[in-house]
Amino acid sequence: MYRDDDAAHTERAIALVDEIARLERQKIASAAADRRLEAARRELSALQPHAPAGLAEPPGLITHLLVFSTAAAAAFIGYALVF
Repeated sequence: MYRDDDAAHTERAIALVDEIARLERQKIASAAADRRLEAARRELSALQPHAPAGLAEPPGLITHLLVFSTAAAAAFIGYALVF
């Protein structure tokens, strides 16, 4: 092994240690950001008014069919009156 190989290995080892340290700092910062994000979401959820419990269920299939049928009938009547 040459002396230059030892120097190159040492430089590479130092570079890798620096990169690992940088990545670990990013990982810690990311974890902190994730905690802040989760705390902000919880706080926002607490601030938003919740839906009242007595709201009706969303419209069902029959309601959709009635609305569609009414719209189709109105379009047919309108078309028949124009032409």
